[in-house]
Amino acid sequence: MARPDRPPGRESEGGPAVTPSRPPSASTQIVQPGADSGRTCEAPRCGRTLPSGRRRFCTDECRRRGQKAERVIEDDSYAAGVARLIRTMGVRASADVEALKWLAGAVEHARSALAMAVDGCRARGYSDGEIGAALGISRQAVWKRFPRQPKVDARTPESGAAS
Repeated sequence: MARPDRPPGRESEGGPAVTPSRPPSASTQIVQPGADSGRTCEAPRCGRTLPSGRRRFCTDECRRRGQKAERVIEDDSYAAGVARLIRTMGVRASADVEALKWLAGAVEHARSALAMAVDGCRARGYSDGEIGAALGISRQAVWKRFPRQPKVDARTPESGAAS
């Protein structure tokens, strides 16, 4: 009895289905066991030849390093994606009051994040003029919009302390 899932002439009642062999295509590489493939490891700073049976990385350590390097998302395309999301949220907020509430919350978070970033740049030695140039505003506007926060002294007072 012929089964529809097996080609004619290849039936065996109890055994697994036998698939007809196909000639390898031009993109298929035939690698002999134990032979080097001629390709190199894709991990950063490795460059070793791939052993047989490996497709991208020569060792598990190289695989971990290579995949970690591929996960970096904080670059120019990430910033562009964030800007695109904010623009889309603005369009959605024009038709939905709940989305308007979320957008207002996002604006508050962005303001506090910008103030934190300005403080971090100042701590690393950037002047208000350099920060203003990056933000597209004047040095005076940076000074007024992002006032320097006084450092809080957490020590106990020397004089007038209750004993």
